[in-house]
Amino acid sequence: MTVLSYLGELAAILAALTWTINSLVIEKLGRGFSSWAINFLGKSLGLLGVSLLAFTLSGSILPGADARQWALLLLSGVIGFSLGDGFLFTAFQRLGAKRTLLIFSANPIITAILGWFLLGESLRPMTILGTLLAVTGIMIVILGDVPNSGRKGDIAGLISALLATLGQSAGMLLSKSGMQGLDAVSAAQIRLVGGTLGIMLILSVMKKWGGVRPILHSPNGRKVISANVFLGTLIGMVLSMLAIKMTRVAVASILTSLMPVMILPVSAVFMKEKITLRETAGAVITVLGVSLLFV
Repeated sequence: MTVLSYLGELAAILAALTWTINSLVIEKLGRGFSSWAINFLGKSLGLLGVSLLAFTLSGSILPGADARQWALLLLSGVIGFSLGDGFLFTAFQRLGAKRTLLIFSANPIITAILGWFLLGESLRPMTILGTLLAVTGIMIVILGDVPNSGRKGDIAGLISALLATLGQSAGMLLSKSGMQGLDAVSAAQIRLVGGTLGIMLILSVMKKWGGVRPILHSPNGRKVISANVFLGTLIGMVLSMLAIKMTRVAVASILTSLMPVMILPVSAVFMKEKITLRETAGAVITVLGVSLLFV
């Protein structure tokens, strides 16, 4: 089999890499800003970028989707982006990237089970074993970095991380159902429409629009938004749509959840952090699990 046979899997891995860098930017530079405002600016500006990409590729700025595709992908955007990403950014700020991603590592298992139950996707023995090994490795990598704490901020962060996990799983399943017969860029575009509208509604209900201006007026805020638009949305999200389209949702889910392992080399190179023996062992187990997904 050629590399092109695994295009969906490779797209998922690259999406995870871009999201890894984006999560570190949010953790380091995003403290003090409204997570919902960050999400709104990232998704709305990302929608503009994806729409320009769609026009460049197809000559049309509007996706050629039917009513069913619009409905499913809009709902996917509301659940996955408006709610899921909003809670995820909140968790990044309150718990940090590693603690949040420990909870988020349950996402592939939830997605695999729901994909089997709702979409009828087969769960081959190697897929089950590979998913369990990969999730175990991910948890080993970051479990030791999670301190015990009873602060209210941590409780709110924990709830946010759990809601983000559920939102991510539901969003992927709805995307898989809605993008059949549709290209990845168009699917991403529709999801972003739903996500942007949903975030606007949340900001209005919560009266949080005042959080947008400080981000735009701050150098760190502009850096966070730039990373979120280009890495988190324009590149990462389009790649994830390609992955969902071209491979089973369970496989796409585990591969796009490799951020805790990918954080290790990124942190070591750019932040000069040391990689421990435990982290190395967890990474090896994760890679072994992922390799089984390609068997």
